[in-house]
Amino acid sequence: MFCFAILCLFPSFTPSEACSYLDSNMTYVQTQTNKAIEDHSIDKAKFYIYKAIKTIQKSSTKISECGCKDAEDNILKSLLNLKAAARAKSINGSKTLLKESLQNIYKALSNIAKHENHDYALVSKELKMENSISNQRKSYISKYSTAELHRKIDISLQKFEASLNVVVDSLNCIDAYKFTKRVFEECEKELLKNNLSEGKKYYNLKTQQIASEALSRLGNCENQKANN
Repeated sequence: MFCFAILCLFPSFTPSEACSYLDSNMTYVQTQTNKAIEDHSIDKAKFYIYKAIKTIQKSSTKISECGCKDAEDNILKSLLNLKAAARAKSINGSKTLLKESLQNIYKALSNIAKHENHDYALVSKELKMENSISNQRKSYISKYSTAELHRKIDISLQKFEASLNVVVDSLNCIDAYKFTKRVFEECEKELLKNNLSEGKKYYNLKTQQIASEALSRLGNCENQKANN
């Protein structure tokens, strides 16, 4: 009974983890699409478009593992618009299609967020049902290699998070923003790779989340940066 309950519990976490990686990849697609919209050169815009297309194509496994049909539909629509934009002859025609693609990505990110919240709600419900065997479950999970790996990475990142907080609090706002943004983007690029080990995937995802929280604190720097 206990082993069966554990086997039922762990798959509940897998879609949420896949959705987190998918969310990161689609955020990258959003960034590249925005860059294409802002650029006035059709050739340079196409450079960003192809990066966005490639990212979506490389995310097919994560789309399937996440299991969010609404997000999948919107990502497909975005991909079709991106491909059409890449074939456009004029920058204006391309931008019209890119804006439609961007709207689809916004919807997909919203779909993923709602889907993840639903998954977490299901996990929470299952955890409550397992209270009667809580001690046994904790003992089993401590031996579970992936959970242990994640735990060690979380511990190792505590020092990084503390150091980043020092950067945010001690450097001037613009310099702190540039540094933190670079950390975020490096993780973003790493998460696009298909051959990452589970440890590297989790490490980059958690590091990106820490950087994202720091960027939220430094949000006003964007305006200062634009004015300098």
